[in-house]
Amino acid sequence: MWRWIGGALALLGAVLCLRAAMLESELPAASGWTPGALDESAMLERFRGGLRIPTVSLQPGQGMDEEAFIAFRAYLARHYPLVHAKLERETVSKHSLLFRWPGSDSGLGGTVLLAHQDVVPVDTGSEGDWVHPPYDAVVEGGFIWGRGSLDDKFGLFSILEAVEKLLAEGFRPRRSLYLVFGHDEELGGPNGAVPIARRFAERRWPIGLVVDEGGAIAQGMVPGLDAPVALVGVAEKGYMSVVLEVEGMGGHSSAPPDQSAIGILSAAIARLEENRFPMHLAGATRAFFEQGIGPASSFGMRLVYANLWLFEPVLLAALDRSPLMASMARTTTAPTIFHAGLKENVLPARAQATVNFRLLPGESGAQVLARVREIIADGRVRVSPLGEARESSPSSRIDSQAFATVSTTIREVFPGTVVAPYLLLGGTDSRYFRELCDCVYRFLPIALEPDGLRRAHGTNERIPLEGFAQGARFFRRLIENADAARFEGDGAS
Repeated sequence: MWRWIGGALALLGAVLCLRAAMLESELPAASGWTPGALDESAMLERFRGGLRIPTVSLQPGQGMDEEAFIAFRAYLARHYPLVHAKLERETVSKHSLLFRWPGSDSGLGGTVLLAHQDVVPVDTGSEGDWVHPPYDAVVEGGFIWGRGSLDDKFGLFSILEAVEKLLAEGFRPRRSLYLVFGHDEELGGPNGAVPIARRFAERRWPIGLVVDEGGAIAQGMVPGLDAPVALVGVAEKGYMSVVLEVEGMGGHSSAPPDQSAIGILSAAIARLEENRFPMHLAGATRAFFEQGIGPASSFGMRLVYANLWLFEPVLLAALDRSPLMASMARTTTAPTIFHAGLKENVLPARAQATVNFRLLPGESGAQVLARVREIIADGRVRVSPLGEARESSPSSRIDSQAFATVSTTIREVFPGTVVAPYLLLGGTDSRYFRELCDCVYRFLPIALEPDGLRRAHGTNERIPLEGFAQGARFFRRLIENADAARFEGDGAS
C-alpha cells in the first residue's frame, strides 16, 4: 500500500512541476523603441499650474466651485492650443470635455483615453498634516506634492502633452482618437462620463480600445517576484453603502440603560468586522496570478500559481495577511461614518453609522445586503441601503489585440516590467464604456512607491518626480501602437 501511496505522490509532484514549467506568458515580446526628447521642465510647470486650481468635487447639495472649473478649462486651452484648435471639442454638462480627432479610416474602432478634472476635498482639520499645502504643487524630496497629483491630473496632463506633441509633428491618426475629461468622476460621473458614453452610443462611434486611470506600476507587491508589476485593471469592484440606525430612549447619563444606542450600534459594527466576507479567486484576480505574475515568478511561487486547484486555500491565507491583497479576493467591509450624541452627559436618542462595501464580482448588492442583516441579527438595528448599489463591472478581454497593445506599450516605455490583469478596487468613469467595448483597461503610467496608490484620496498625495515624463511618452506610444494594430472589431459595420 505504501508503494502505491508513494507512487501517487510522485505522480502528483510531477504533474505540479509540469504545470509550473508550462506556465508562460502568451503576450508577444516588446520590440525595441527609442523615446523622443521632451521639454520636461516646461511639462512640469504646466502640470504644477493645473494642480494649483482646486477643482474639488463636493457632495450633492454642498454646491460647486464653478469658477475653479472654468479657470481650469481656460488654463488647458491656454497651454494646449493645438489640441483646442485642431480637435473637435464639446463641453458636456457645462464642465466635462470631449475631444475628437477623426481618423483617416472610419472602419476602425476608435481609441478612447479618459481622465478626470475633479479632485476630492481635503479632510477638514487635516490641512496641518500635509508636508506641503495641498494646492501649492511643491516639488521637493523627489516628489510632486498636491491634491490631484495622482488622482487624476497626472493622467489628464500626460494625455494632453502626448496629443499636443503629435499635433505639432503633423501626425495623422488612422483610427479616431477621443479624449474624455469628466468633471464629476469622484461623485460617480452622473453628469460627465454618463452622458458622454451615451453620445458615443447614439452616434454609433465604434470603439476599439478604452484606457482610463486605475492601476499603476508597483514593486515588492508579491512574494517570489522582484520585477515591477504593471497593474492593468480589467474589471472594477462594485460599490454599495448601508446605513445602520438605532433608536434609543435617550435621557440623562447618570442612569444609563444596560445597553445604549451607541453600544447596540457599536456591537453591530463589531460583528460586521469580525465576520468578513469569504475569500475566493475568480475572474480578474485569478488571472492576475495565473496569467499575470505567474509566468515571471520564481519556480516555487509558479508551482503555486499554476496549481491553484490545489493551492488556492494556501494562497488565500497568505493574501489575508495583507489588507490590499485580501481586497482583491473578497467583498470588503469599511465603517466610514458614525453619528451619535450631542452632549457629554446626555444619552443619544439615535445612533447612526454608514458602512461601505466594495463588491467582489459575482456578489450582488442584494446578496451583500442580505448577508449584512444576517450577520447583525439584531431587530433593534435598522439596516437600509444608501441609494442603489453599483454592481461590479464585467471583465474586459485579456486575450484581445487591444490588451496586447496596452501590454506591449507598457513594456516598451517601462522595460523589465511584468504586466498583470488586475481587479480594480475602486471605480472609474470607464465603466460606462464597458457596454460599448469589451476592451476597457484601467492603468496610470507611473511607478509608485509601495504605499503610493493609498495616497490618492489621502493626506500628502504625491507622485515621484522621477519618471514623471513617462506618462506623456506612454500615451504617445499607445496612440501610435493602437494606430498600427488590427483590433478584432475593426472593419465591422
